[in-house]
Amino acid sequence: MDRRYYTFCTLERLQDALRRRDVFVAPSERWGDPRAKLLQGAAWAAVRTQVCRTLGRHETPTTELAHLTDELNEAYRRTAEGLPRNAAARIEPAGGRDTLVLTGLDKLEEPASLVQLRGLVEAFLPRVELPELLLEVHAWTGFASQFTHVSEGSARVADLPISICAALLAEACNVGLEPLLRHTVPALTRGRLAWVHQNYLRAETLTQANARLVDYQASLPLAQRWGLRAQRGE
Repeated sequence: MDRRYYTFCTLERLQDALRRRDVFVAPSERWGDPRAKLLQGAAWAAVRTQVCRTLGRHETPTTELAHLTDELNEAYRRTAEGLPRNAAARIEPAGGRDTLVLTGLDKLEEPASLVQLRGLVEAFLPRVELPELLLEVHAWTGFASQFTHVSEGSARVADLPISICAALLAEACNVGLEPLLRHTVPALTRGRLAWVHQNYLRAETLTQANARLVDYQASLPLAQRWGLRAQRGE
């Protein structure tokens, strides 16, 4: 046995298990067991009735499962009865077994007005780099100020919004920190970005930053016009 191949295989399976949440890391915000934060025992019993009523669910699992069983059975029967008349779906043999085949949709040509509108909209969109866009949005909304240190809520360092935006970009694009490192820029060194990613990016701070963005978006004239049109049913 080649130890190197065995080690690589083990690490690969471990990574898959972490993604499936079959294996957990403790303590960890991202890779921990999500069930660990669920209410248990007396705490759950105290709010169970209220939670079930709010969600429109029965308190007893047998009743809930019976309801879901009836829904699944009804959907199955309705689909089976309508299949002979459904021109968009059919059952064909393939590879020694029956296979569901969906009829492809006809291609619709784009009207000239849509092509013209797309060109006009694209002409209005500025061509900027993603990091610049994040920093500009922060300048409008101040969303990066919602990211606080996990143990020092008021702690601040120089150019912290730059570090936060870089860490967010690395997470959103799934590229890691490496493409964003700038050893000559204190806010973009490996140590700074790793520290920010570990201590500032949490579910709590992400929720607060998102709320700040939503509030700002709701104040825009265009969003307000869309809201009025929706209320009128237009």
